[in-house]
Amino acid sequence: MKPSLVLLVGMLLAHGHAAAQVASPAMGDRVGDYASIRTWHEQYLATSPGQRSRVEALRQIVRSGSLGERGLQRIFQNFEGRMAIDPSIPGVEKTARLLASSNRAQVKGHTRELLYAIGIHNDGRNSLIEMSRKLDRPWGKTDADIVLRNHRTGLYGRIEVKNYSLRSQITNEAKLKAQMGKMAREARLTGQPQFWINRHGITPQLRRYAARSGILTLDKVGTGQRLPAGTQSFDQALAKMDAHFMRVAQRRAMFGGTMIGFGVGLLAESLPETWAAVQGLSDPNHPADWTRLGSAGSYSIAGAGMIVSGSALSFAPRFAEATQGRLYAFGKFGGAFSVAALGAGVAIDISRYRNGAISAEELWRRAANASSVAAGGTTGAWLGGSITAVATANPALAAAGGIAGGLLGTSIMTYAGGVIRDQKMEAVRQRHDQAFGESVYRRYGLASTLPDAST
Repeated sequence: MKPSLVLLVGMLLAHGHAAAQVASPAMGDRVGDYASIRTWHEQYLATSPGQRSRVEALRQIVRSGSLGERGLQRIFQNFEGRMAIDPSIPGVEKTARLLASSNRAQVKGHTRELLYAIGIHNDGRNSLIEMSRKLDRPWGKTDADIVLRNHRTGLYGRIEVKNYSLRSQITNEAKLKAQMGKMAREARLTGQPQFWINRHGITPQLRRYAARSGILTLDKVGTGQRLPAGTQSFDQALAKMDAHFMRVAQRRAMFGGTMIGFGVGLLAESLPETWAAVQGLSDPNHPADWTRLGSAGSYSIAGAGMIVSGSALSFAPRFAEATQGRLYAFGKFGGAFSVAALGAGVAIDISRYRNGAISAEELWRRAANASSVAAGGTTGAWLGGSITAVATANPALAAAGGIAGGLLGTSIMTYAGGVIRDQKMEAVRQRHDQAFGESVYRRYGLASTLPDAST
């Protein structure tokens, strides 16, 4: 076969393959019948069509519904350009299928959801992760309209899309508050910021309830090119969401850095005492002092727990969604456990003082040392994280600044505490020497020529 003929056959085969990838899937007489369209679409996806064919299937679905060709072109701009969407993103095709529903309210609501999803997908500040995600939690079943990930912070978030008038909000207030309550629990479980976006205004009662629940509400959000006065574009809403993501990320970064600074200070102060207590258990000349080990060990565990928990909170945004959620939960649990361990150490020290194992001076010395070092680490971490956050607007650098500040603050207070402790011990020694000398001179009736310890 001649080379030119081989080339021609190859071109024809390639063209045929490409045409098969973008060929419009036939819908037959299914137009306007949602159940049949869904069955057809599910069967069509089972054939593993290409990306371009799946987009064409979305066009066919929109044409088949009440929006028709006019809606496809005017509202979605044929899913081209800035209105392009990746149908392989979970939930996108399922949402698009609902546009073929005979229920006009349902079509209107899901049209808005899809427009928001397209806006997020093409925004550049976020990535669209999923639509209509089913959530089965101990507090009840619900779904997340849109799940996204913010690029600057790495945090995942959830959007609930609403189209409630003020009158409907008053009528359905209990229902909407119940849903917001579930969103708040979801945020506490996963650490994901929650957003409640409504096409109309939001009543003061719902706005206050959402704020108390940690949910950012955005009202009067439109999607068209020409918006009425007082209506904000979805791009403006995205800017507010981006700022909220940043505030949450910076706050967590500084909190994580503070925990690390606190933990380092506490561990640096308690670890030598813990090691000495462990060695004391094997000393045959002295009875085992388990309370000493319990006290020092509790402080060491608290410090180590703070470091680990703070690290989990600080670096969680760098990981995928599932891992990020687990690290967030671990950070919260570890922080609570560390505080409990710290409380146990204090309680044991008080018990030792009451039993005469340590003096009042020793009790307050230990408390003052631990407090000063921990305060230095906490203050340094907060200042370092705050300054870095303002200077760089980068949560990752804010976490690094918090850690660096915590270590610096811990080092300063450890050194300062050592100097102050040495000075106090020297003053105590001088007073003891003075008192001993005076007692000797009184005993033998000699005139005191000892210098005043205060000088």
